[in-house]
Amino acid sequence: MSMLRTTCRLCLVRCGMLVETEDAADTVDHSSAANPPLGKVKKFIGDRDHPLSKGYLCVKGKASVTMMDAPNRLLYPQKRVGNRGSGQWQRVSWDEALQDIAERMNAIIDKHGARAVAVQALPPKEYYAYDLFLEAIGSPTFFKHDAHNCFTPQLMSDVLTYGSLVTYINFMDVEDCDLFLLWGVNLTETNGSKAVRVRDAVHKNNAKTIVVDPRPTRSAEKADLWLRIRPGTDDALAMGMINQMIQNDWYDKEFVEKWTLGFEDLKSRAAEYTLEKTSAITWIPAEKILEATRLFATANKSALYTFIGATMGGNSISTLRLMGFLPALTGRIDQSGNNCMLKPVNMMLPSYYRPGAEGIDAERLADQISADKFPLLSGPTALTAPYPNPSHVIDAILTGEPYPVRALWTNCNPMVGLENSYKVLEALKALDLLIVSDMFESPTAHLADYILPVTNHLESDAITEYAGLNLISARVKCTEPRAEVREEAEPVLEVLRRMGYGDKLPMQSYRELLDYRLAPLGINFEEFSAMGSYIGPDERNKYATGKLRADGLPGFNTPSGKIEFNSLRMEKHGYDPLPQVNEPMFSPLTHDGEASELSAEYPLVLISGTRSVEYYSSLGISIPRLRKRRPFPGLEMAPETAEQYELQEGDWVRIEAPTTENSIVRQVMLLPGMDPRVVNAEGLWYMPGDDLVEGTLRVGANVLTPLRDDLDPVMGGSTARCILCRISKEATPKGVLNS
Repeated sequence: MSMLRTTCRLCLVRCGMLVETEDAADTVDHSSAANPPLGKVKKFIGDRDHPLSKGYLCVKGKASVTMMDAPNRLLYPQKRVGNRGSGQWQRVSWDEALQDIAERMNAIIDKHGARAVAVQALPPKEYYAYDLFLEAIGSPTFFKHDAHNCFTPQLMSDVLTYGSLVTYINFMDVEDCDLFLLWGVNLTETNGSKAVRVRDAVHKNNAKTIVVDPRPTRSAEKADLWLRIRPGTDDALAMGMINQMIQNDWYDKEFVEKWTLGFEDLKSRAAEYTLEKTSAITWIPAEKILEATRLFATANKSALYTFIGATMGGNSISTLRLMGFLPALTGRIDQSGNNCMLKPVNMMLPSYYRPGAEGIDAERLADQISADKFPLLSGPTALTAPYPNPSHVIDAILTGEPYPVRALWTNCNPMVGLENSYKVLEALKALDLLIVSDMFESPTAHLADYILPVTNHLESDAITEYAGLNLISARVKCTEPRAEVREEAEPVLEVLRRMGYGDKLPMQSYRELLDYRLAPLGINFEEFSAMGSYIGPDERNKYATGKLRADGLPGFNTPSGKIEFNSLRMEKHGYDPLPQVNEPMFSPLTHDGEASELSAEYPLVLISGTRSVEYYSSLGISIPRLRKRRPFPGLEMAPETAEQYELQEGDWVRIEAPTTENSIVRQVMLLPGMDPRVVNAEGLWYMPGDDLVEGTLRVGANVLTPLRDDLDPVMGGSTARCILCRISKEATPKGVLNS
């Protein structure tokens, strides 16, 4: 038997695993093999020595072998032979698939230019190879379909304020924390190992927790204080809390004077948001707002952590910046037990760690889609990795403006994951070439020209990165890949060679790619695998010792060297340098606090975009073991809401919104503690069946959410967490919904 240390890849947390395998020598004759095959996985457990997860595995991780051995897993390259979306496939060889893809890519480039070729990738899947692909062919079109509503807005906001990521849930230094402010992040469902770290801090250090969330999540139920916020009003709550910190002298005056820019302007703008006004806007009792502010500001060590919940309210950059001002006012930034800045490990990093562009790269990005409207999101002046706004890419596919996008290679599922599902469907059908690299036939793959089968994490080697942490871990191949599945990066590199761009690659094989990325650390992947994890050097109070800036001077990595309440970068590009509060575009209230006309017809506030622990970006929905736990997409509501509409748990309802003429159906799930004015349609759902696209359009929350570019002035924004809706009882669906 062999015991191998590796990491999961079924969500962004990427927990450590110890995998016991059978000895391949007992079952396979490999006496002549240069690289003897690995044995089968016998059992696995969480790795207690992993620096982040410390032995935790969620239900997805525990289903790793089930997913790897699933009978519906893709095992061979598939070529579409019928109409797009017909589901008619022909098994082809890798040679045939990659040669045809290379020839069709070159034909598109010859006709429309390199920028007509787009890629779309998201961690925890392969990312770096797609960066190399675009750089080699000279295309700027990296279509990150959640650039407007996920990690990118948070990173942009923290970079504007601090020059570094600060508010992300980077749990490497939490045991000393006295108080956690968990804002718009549902740890138990989305970051289970980190929820355990909070629980341990509570038990060992008597730490307190404050949760800001419209839903009564497990974290909210266990919190010392739960602020049940009206969806889309996080900016008002943050501004109100800032005002209370200032008015009650709950801030570090010396730190603010020395290390911040624009405090007086912030003080003046925040003064409007009294307790009474903030309470009226957010639906949170004034006394709870005051108590939450006092607890956070006066604790010895407090940290605010947030994520997606605050990025989908429309006014995301202002919202996230205001939230980030709260730890700045305490004066305890980058101190143990508080919000810290952890520099990425010194290795070759994917583009989402690399802001700015120079030389040839700047030329390639000069006319990137969205660069004219959103210069801090896209093009050579982007704050972080340069991405187009997704709505602009969809428009480019459909209209050819500002330039045609005719090919897309993706490892994602935009048919489910991107707003305005009907428009996304139209765009995907309009492409000349759609390639999907995945383990299963997703709704997006159902529309593809080629589906390329990729490895499960137990079958692959990789460098596991952790956003916001100075940590990387080795993912080590524990067993041989099934049938003809391949490491995801291998076909990407091979297609580049077949297209004639091999000379532009700094390496030629996937293993060389891993070694290339680790070279700045002076190690190769074999040595890294023996280490298990690598934690980069770090110290506290880096701003005071010049460890944050490239010039080595004390201060923060911002233009002023200070924490910028007034952002000089924002001002340079013509934006208001100070965040402002905006009412959501689709709101039950007017700016005067009265009931809006729209709310008379659509009386409920609809949240979407949440997820359950069983699934990640729709991965797992086709696995019976996980579907048994959560078989249907739900619409969560308070018992009072159900009573009002004469509904019971398990009934089906039709949901309509003012954003579209289309509607979806969902199953009622009662959630005591939910505000009776609010319902939640869990995001990223489709119903497995004969027609995957139809199953998406029947139940997918993104059918209702609009894909717009006018929700946030800096990067377009999303309003997935706060639109309005109405519901009506529906007969129990048949066909695909009962599959």
